Amino acid sequence: MEMNPLWQQKKLRELFKEKGIIVTVYSPLVAEGTLWGKSWVMDCEVLHETANQKGKTVAQVCLRWVYEQGVSLLVKSFNKERMNENLDIFDWKLSAEESAKMVLTNCSRVFGMARSDHYTSFTSS
Repeated sequence: MEMNPLWQQKKLRELFKEKGIIVTVYSPLVAEGTLWGKSWVMDCEVLHETANQKGKTVAQVCLRWVYEQGVSLLVKSFNKERMNENLDIFDWKLSAEESAKMVLTNCSRVFGMARSDHYTSFTSS
């Protein structure tokens, strides 16, 4: 499923956990530059603040947050530097305060509406 700090999918994750379904997350950085992707995650102020405090990139903070939710994640890159960067999320953690900020950042309604508006243009014809 698609999940990131701005679209946390908490209810769906709870249901899957209850049913014993292991979640794998794809596109945790929202596939910027694709037809369906936007820059919401990479432009998020809370993620930028956390990244600056940690000396990490926004992508690393996002991937670490997803990892700390107890799900597996898939990332795609053909850029060797970004591949290495994506692997550099395992030797540090988000603090309780930083994680709490991520929970407050969840804007699934707005994010979902924006996505719905985007998809409507494909389904209305």
